Amino acid sequence: MLGKYVRVIIVGIEGEINLGFIARLVKNFDVDDLYLVSPVAKIGDEAKRFAAKAVDVLNKVVVVESIDEALKGLDISACTSAKIGEERDVLRHPMTPWDFANLALTKNKIGIVFGRESVGLTREEIAKCDLLVTIPANPEYPVLNLSHAVATILYELYKTFSKGQVFYEAADRGIIDRIIKYFEGVVTKLETDERRRNRILASFKRILFRANPDKAEAYNLLYVMRKIYVKVGERSSEASNNH
Repeated sequence: MLGKYVRVIIVGIEGEINLGFIARLVKNFDVDDLYLVSPVAKIGDEAKRFAAKAVDVLNKVVVVESIDEALKGLDISACTSAKIGEERDVLRHPMTPWDFANLALTKNKIGIVFGRESVGLTREEIAKCDLLVTIPANPEYPVLNLSHAVATILYELYKTFSKGQVFYEAADRGIIDRIIKYFEGVVTKLETDERRRNRILASFKRILFRANPDKAEAYNLLYVMRKIYVKVGERSSEASNNH
């Protein structure tokens, strides 16, 4: 897609008609790969009929058993949901498709994850993505048909990529993951309550990915986070020895 690698990931797709429509959208917006995670629907005659001239997309679909497999190798991933959380529910604090598209301009390998037609994505699946995206709609009925949601978000990406300019180089995914790992180690040492730990870690990840630091910023943050991790470890050891 206009110089970017974009992967559409559908978890547990249930209908062949939607599958066919999504294949068309993948071709419409020049998406590189379509991944299906544990699909219920088969790639049958109905899916191929609704795919029309995008049957070639269905022929090269990648089927995997877990969302972890589908997310491998990406610089950034966004899960999608119409369900927005309350203030304390950090996991369901979303961003708009256009805000995500602007952020994705600085990345090379981008993944968008969509859920089942019936129940969407689970909290555990959402937690595996870097960010959450929601499409603003009528609060009384915000849930879009799966293929319509795919169309909306792919259009926003395509529109933004076609006119966007990037003025800095974002940090590599490996650096970001190392920062998160050190932060997770710090939180594990400081907080015994697992639920609170998870909320804190989810908050930090959302803040970090929204901030989208460049390489110099990320290395400075990594340096400080490593220092904090070591210091907290030393304090923990001292406390243990004193007891």
